[in-house]
Amino acid sequence: MASTQLHPQVWRASELAASVQSTTPTGWTALDAQLPGGGWPLGAVVELQAAVPPWRLLLPALQQACRHGQVALVALPLVPNAAAWAAHGLPLSRLWCVHPCDAREALWCAEQLLTCPEVALCWLHVEEPPPLAWTQRLQQAAAAARCAGARGDGADWPAPLVVLSRPDDSARPDGASAAPLRLRVRVEGPATLVVQVRKRRGPPLARALRLHAPWLWSEWIEP
Repeated sequence: MASTQLHPQVWRASELAASVQSTTPTGWTALDAQLPGGGWPLGAVVELQAAVPPWRLLLPALQQACRHGQVALVALPLVPNAAAWAAHGLPLSRLWCVHPCDAREALWCAEQLLTCPEVALCWLHVEEPPPLAWTQRLQQAAAAARCAGARGDGADWPAPLVVLSRPDDSARPDGASAAPLRLRVRVEGPATLVVQVRKRRGPPLARALRLHAPWLWSEWIEP
């Protein structure tokens, strides 16, 4: 059976899956080439492992999301540097910062935010690897969410981008996750990000991607 005859939810292990949902470019050509649909999936969970929240990797998506609605930041361990974020095209009026008491409350907050059509991007951070049931709930909320968009119709941003970030603990084995896309991100010097695609709808990617991502501002400040 030819690949074009396969059901949209089925893909060959040797090929990237055909995208069955909307995507938005990551802003990194090399990364887009390795992702089904050529970008971040909208209405799905993207799980990121990194020593600190991977602001530089998400900057293009954050800029795009701010043009279409609100950006919700839930339980991030550091406070965004308002001056730096604004200087990079992220209007502070578009940012919602939520500070829940614990991971359980953070998940509940994210689920509630995803029922709001004004939310174009929801970024949730946890300190421990979440259990499978936890990511299943988040994935279900992401899949059910719909965006109104800044223009009121959401035609080119129909669903939110949902990001789940957590610290990089390579010594601890990962459990199962309902997130269709999982990446590990490492900073290498002031201008390079090293990205490993750990899970995607397609064949494993053995080599890491090196992205040129210079940064001249302090990204975060201590709370």
